[in-house]
Amino acid sequence: MELGMGFRGIKVPRHPLFPHLAPVPARQAQGVCSALAGTFAELTEAARAGVRARRAVFALHSGAASFLSRPERDELWRLFEVPVFALLLDGAGRLVGYECEVQNGLHLCRPLEADASVVVSAPCECGRPGNRLILTPRIPPRSELAVPGIPVALPGTA
Repeated sequence: MELGMGFRGIKVPRHPLFPHLAPVPARQAQGVCSALAGTFAELTEAARAGVRARRAVFALHSGAASFLSRPERDELWRLFEVPVFALLLDGAGRLVGYECEVQNGLHLCRPLEADASVVVSAPCECGRPGNRLILTPRIPPRSELAVPGIPVALPGTA
């Protein structure tokens, strides 16, 4: 299956820690799927259309896209009630990095041109060795998180 939006024509990559899960592109998904993959916008649109995930949601990112903020990650949890893991793809749709269960950066699958201050070589708390890309997520405006019929509560707001 292929992805849409900025990933048009690209096959959905499998998460290295969950190779048994074949994610369905969020833009093509219907009903209940084992796993979904897509950008934040694609995933929230799928939720609005009634799509559900049983096992996992894989939020896809390219180098040009900003990463999930804590409120966006929380929103995906509220929508699907399954673990959310980020995947970083290059322009050709190849996996560059993946998030583990600790969710403290992305384990790099291959060298990445990045500022050395954001790539660490210390082992992850999950115990996996290798370089990780440490990201600083952006805080999205409330309007980007709004999904009709689902209330949004940001930390520190009433």
